[in-house]
Amino acid sequence: MGAFVKETSKQRRAQEALQQREAELEFRTSQLEEAVIALGVLLRQREDDKRELEERVLLNVNQLILPYVEKLKMSRVGDKQVAYLRILESNLQDIVSPFAYRLSSRYQSLTPAEIQIGHLIKMGKTTKEIADLLNLSHRTIETHRRKIRTKLGIKNRKTSLRTHLFSI
Repeated sequence: MGAFVKETSKQRRAQEALQQREAELEFRTSQLEEAVIALGVLLRQREDDKRELEERVLLNVNQLILPYVEKLKMSRVGDKQVAYLRILESNLQDIVSPFAYRLSSRYQSLTPAEIQIGHLIKMGKTTKEIADLLNLSHRTIETHRRKIRTKLGIKNRKTSLRTHLFSI
């Protein structure tokens, strides 16, 4: 009978320990759930802050900088200065455009020049226009176009580079 009582009390202690651990697990689970909810709120707030910052930068560039670039283009400046203003305008558009970010993050092997030329191609500029804008030879632009096509994986396809860039 003494062995039976010992065994029963051992089982009761084990049962109590198990219940205590289950209570601890439930408490920790609820703590983790609260932490996940808090992290979700923080992540949403960070995304909202990021979106707001992007919108402010876009608004500031469009309202505070680009109008002056337009005025400079209309003033009496030489062809070279107009070309520089167009490049400045294009680069500002790159800054506020998610295209350059997506292109550079998705295809990290592209050089800054290739990203710039890719943006001009996407804008519909011809090789000659790009060469004039960047003060480079048309052969240099053709070389960049070839390298861009290779890095984007469309070298031997009949796909238009401009069309492919629009899909990015």
